[in-house]
Parts: sequence; structure tokens; C-alpha cells
Amino acid sequence: MPGHHLDYESHRAALKRECELIADASGEALAVPVPTCPEWCLSDLVVHLGDVFRFWRTQLEVASPDARAEPVSRGVPPGVDLMDWFESASADLHFTLGDSDPEEPCWNWSGADLTAEWVCRRMALESAVHRYDTELSVGSTTPIDRDLAVDGIDERICVHLATDVPEAPDASLGGVLCLACADDAAAWTLEVAGGRLRWREGRGPADAVLVGPASDLYLYSWNRRPLDVLELTGSRQVAAAWSSLPV
Repeated sequence: MPGHHLDYESHRAALKRECELIADASGEALAVPVPTCPEWCLSDLVVHLGDVFRFWRTQLEVASPDARAEPVSRGVPPGVDLMDWFESASADLHFTLGDSDPEEPCWNWSGADLTAEWVCRRMALESAVHRYDTELSVGSTTPIDRDLAVDGIDERICVHLATDVPEAPDASLGGVLCLACADDAAAWTLEVAGGRLRWREGRGPADAVLVGPASDLYLYSWNRRPLDVLELTGSRQVAAAWSSLPV
């Protein structure tokens, strides 16, 4: 497991907490645009996330590491209230995760760690990012929990970039980048070039060093926070190139 990986129940509790915050923030503002998700309003975000929850619940129920399964349906059925549907989807996933052993087999798109634990982590982190999107839309944001954000930076590098960079040969940082948390000892040093990701935990020699609270670093890693909220030492070009990496 990665060095900053939270445990299963911590991820499951985070998923529940973030979904409650999404429901509270979006319920009366579903027509509001989402600045961080172009062409979406909050109702689109809520539908997306509800569909994601139902998709992963299906994978957990099938419990096969070998094949992706499709949910019976997608989207909100006619005549069903959107927020009721969303809260049902999030609760169903939460309870299904509670009934699953963390090591139970389950397909995922990364091809690695084919377990329910991978899904629980992914859903907690996706919900945290979309909770920030939701709060930004209604004009009042709060930070992501520090430990969850540290775990999220680790996942962004070790799962997403590790999966996506080999399929994006033109992706490049143009140098070595170090991400360091100001409120935690966690740091990562990485380089992306020629379809290859090289990284290690900890600070190291780098062309650019970005330091900030774990929440800001994590949100920056998903292009949710601007570069200028972080403390930059070294090449701005290398730091800014992060936003061109696969998402």
C-alpha cells in the first residue's frame, strides 16, 4: 500500500461525510453553474456522482476482478426527485462497502489492487473533490480534511498518473517537480516525460518546489486550485505544466 494510504473505514466515513455536505450545499442550488466543471450546473454534477456511485456499487456486487459490469440503468428515473435519488445512491454505496471485505475482489480501471478497498478509497476522494466543486459553486468553500488530502495526492500520482501517463506520450512537466505539504511531513518528487512517470516519496532535488496545505495541493493536483495559492520555489513553467497532465 502507498505510504499515505488511509484505512478502509476512514475512507468509508469520509465518503459518507462528503456526500452529506454535497447534499446540504446543492439541494437548493441545482441550477447554479459549476466553475470548475465547464458546461455543468450542480444538477449535472449530482447526476454524474450518483451514476458513479451506482456503477461502483455494481462492481462490488459482481465481485469479479476480471470484468467490468454495467449497472441496470443510468440517470434519474422519470418522476424521481434528484436529491432523493442521489442520497439513495450514496447510502447504497456506503452500505455495500460496509458489507464488503476490504480485500474482496473487484474490478477497477487501473488494473492493480483489484479489491473493494481500491473502490472505497477512490469514491471517498472523488466525493471530496466534487464536494469542493459544489461549495465553490454556492460561494463558500471549506478545506478537505488534511489526512484525506494527503492520501489523495498520493492516489493522484500513484494511481491516476501511473495509469494515464503511459498512454499520453506527449505529457511532460519539462523538469522535476516536488510537491510538499506545509501541514504534514508528506512530500513527493516526480518527473513526467516521454510517456513515463518517475516518482518517489519525500523531498528531493527539483526544478520546481510547490509547498502548501495538503488540501490546496490536492485540489491543485486536480486543477481545482490555482498555482498562486501555493508557495513556489524554482521554475514556474515546470509547476504550471502540471495542469497539462492527464486527468
